[in-house]
Amino acid sequence: MRERLTIVKVGSKVLEDKTALKRFITDFSCIGGSKMLVHGGALSRMVADKMGISLKVVDGNSVIDSRMLDVLTMVNGGLVNRKFVSLLQWHKVNAAGLTGADMNLVTCVKRDPKGKDCTGTVKTVNVKAVADMLQNGVTPVLASLAHDGRGNLLNVNADDLASEVARAMSLRYEVTLIYCFELKGVLMNTRDPDSVIASLRRTQYKSMRDMGIIGDEMVPKLENAFYATSHGVKEVVITDPAHVNDGNSGTHIRD
Repeated sequence: MRERLTIVKVGSKVLEDKTALKRFITDFSCIGGSKMLVHGGALSRMVADKMGISLKVVDGNSVIDSRMLDVLTMVNGGLVNRKFVSLLQWHKVNAAGLTGADMNLVTCVKRDPKGKDCTGTVKTVNVKAVADMLQNGVTPVLASLAHDGRGNLLNVNADDLASEVARAMSLRYEVTLIYCFELKGVLMNTRDPDSVIASLRRTQYKSMRDMGIIGDEMVPKLENAFYATSHGVKEVVITDPAHVNDGNSGTHIRD
């Protein structure tokens, strides 16, 4: 029987709410077995605004230019990552703060090879390096930054990164992937925060999307979830940071 691994993706916005942050760190620390944290860098936009650096958006997609990448590296790979690590150490979790460039953990290719967008898509995940850390009692805390193998850092969408890491690690582990965001799960009614859909399969998702029950803002997260379950991940759960260790909460995604 394969060892269990829980991978949790959380946004950096949780750092802004002390109560939610305390609950999340406590509950994450109590997750049994091997675990890993993947986080985004939403706080980077606030820092960029203060520095007079605007995030460019083209056709609905954020374009990370070189100046914005520098901010993401400083904030996401530095400040945010170290805050999570220090809080986990306080809770007796032996955490290590990392980007995809560390130990060659994640390589990626530039999304727009000829353009100025410094965003990448995941190419490889160093399963052995992650497994070695886990087997030595280390909990990796991975910022959503990777490298292209040619000396360049690239931004990676955190949901995409978590899905790709979960897929790769499922070759060795029985993986559960948990997406934490501001809602309690996928909602049947967006105006009712408690109308959580407890379980969702791909066929149901497609029908509900066609009916307009599931809005466009949830589509990327669900596409990542179903990608993971169709590539070896046992289960994906979408929930809020307050219920990361509550197996009965959130929306449970099964292929």
